[in-house]
Order: sequence, then structure tokens, then C-alpha cells
Amino acid sequence: MDNSTTSISPILLRRFREGDEEALSSLLDLLGPRVLGYCRKKVGIEEDAEELLLDIFLKLWHFRTKLDETADVQVLLFTIARNHILNFIRNKVNRRLMTTDPENALLQPADGILQRLDYNELYRQYQDVLDSLGDKQRAVFRMSREEGLSHREIADKLGISVRTVESHIHSSLKVIKAELKDSYIILLILFFLK
Repeated sequence: MDNSTTSISPILLRRFREGDEEALSSLLDLLGPRVLGYCRKKVGIEEDAEELLLDIFLKLWHFRTKLDETADVQVLLFTIARNHILNFIRNKVNRRLMTTDPENALLQPADGILQRLDYNELYRQYQDVLDSLGDKQRAVFRMSREEGLSHREIADKLGISVRTVESHIHSSLKVIKAELKDSYIILLILFFLK
């Protein structure tokens, strides 16, 4: 995510919260290119990125009445984007698994992965690896990857430094990658998480 900020005026935010579609259009003009770039980077396919962009802004539109006046729309938007992209990747892999003949579920040797794909089993393995992490390390990782909190938000919430948060996430990813290196679905999820 690009760390530069785009200023959203309180008036624009108020109009958006009140259901003004022109305000939605203005937000799309202001933040859409950054969100589209983020989606493009994560999924790699232009059509998917454009579809995700529209879904993300639609979800923000549905949340508009719950936004308080001090809400940082950009943080919320990129949190929605992160979660939506992860769900998109999971759904895409699930669709692929459902349409793949079990006899052909083995990946080609050229892929370097010679395991039968079973999302539920791989997800269970992923959860087991998370459960093997220390309590604080697991909490930091889940807040970052599952709740979409920024490093600063996690640090403030847990009373630790941003550097400690970064260290926990780095070491968690290292363990997950080492334990699940041969699992196709986990590699796709890690593509999103890195």
C-alpha cells in the first residue's frame, strides 16, 4: 500500500455518509487509482483488479452510515481491500479445486509442487502452524493479516513498539513459509500476505 496520503475533506466525508453519490464518485476519483494499483499488484490481472476496485468501493458505500466523523476513510478502504482480495484469492482457488478432476489435481512437476490440493486440509495445517506460534506473535499476525490493522494500530493496541510488531510478523511469515512451503494454496495466500 502506498503510504502517501490524500486529503479527504470533512465536508466530502459528511456528504458521503449521507448517501451523496457524487461524494462517492469524488472518493473514487481521489482514491480509486491507488486502490486499483494495490489490487493490480496483489492479483496481477487487470480485469480482476478492476472488478475488485468496484466491489471494494461498493462495500465502503454500504458501510458509509457507520463511519464516524473522525474515520480515516483511506485506512478503512485499504482494510476492506486487503480482506476482499484475500477472500477473492481463496474463492478463486476453491473454484479451481471444485472444477478440477481429482485424478488431475496433482500439479505438473514443472510447478515444483507434487501434492494433491485439498483446501480444507491445507487451511487446517495453516491454522495449526499459527497455533504453534507464541501467543503475542500469533495475536500480532492475526491482527495484521486477518483484521487488517496497520503496524502502528497493532503497536498501540498491544502497547509494544512498531519494530516489535514488524519482527513478530516477519518471524511468523518465516515459520509459515517453512512449514507450508509445498502447499499451493498457502503459497497463494502468502503471495497476498507478503
